[in-house]
Amino acid sequence: MSLQERKGILRFPKATFERLKLYHALLSQLASEGKAYVLSEDIAEMLRITPEQVRKDFSFLETKGKPKVGYAIKELLGELDELFGTGVDENIIIVGAGHLGGALVNYRGFKNIGVRVAAIFDNDPKKIGTMIGDLMVLPLKDLSRVIRRFKVKIAAICVPETAAQQVADLLVSHGIQALWNFSTRILDVPEDVIVQNEDITRGLLGVKHMLAEKEKVNLFETRESIVKE
Repeated sequence: MSLQERKGILRFPKATFERLKLYHALLSQLASEGKAYVLSEDIAEMLRITPEQVRKDFSFLETKGKPKVGYAIKELLGELDELFGTGVDENIIIVGAGHLGGALVNYRGFKNIGVRVAAIFDNDPKKIGTMIGDLMVLPLKDLSRVIRRFKVKIAAICVPETAAQQVADLLVSHGIQALWNFSTRILDVPEDVIVQNEDITRGLLGVKHMLAEKEKVNLFETRESIVKE
């Protein structure tokens, strides 16, 4: 029985599911360093969370830790690989041959999670026919052919906000089931289409907020120290 049959991805709390992605990245790093076991305390320290949170998140999985030994990294990583489907090869396409689209084409980490960029598209005549890595930039008219040939289900949108919805509509009309959205546009798509937003602006706003909160705490602690002196 597979992990999905035992647990079901949708039964994971969203916050836990997001942390499981971090655990996967960390465990992959530890495995590459030749480590066999890891304690929940060590994971917590590296990710700046509590050991209790780590153990609670891992309680959703089948792999159990051993007292004073920790979790078997290979076993835990294997279960997370099954959860995220890294062993299943998936072709994706990219629309938008700018700096971001080009960076995705050349990103070597995709092969570690079973992802291959099959093609990149643009509507700019100056970009069409040029090479990015090993791929030639194709015109949008070739979308249908490429999607059918490589059985593509996922597309990354790397275009300006003003064009994002039009591109999303075009991709969905050609059978794309999941959109990896790098634009700032909130996309309007059918309910059965998955959207993962990767808005750099919103991410940076989060970083700025946390930095501001940290500076407030530092200022408060400084004032408290002066008062005590």
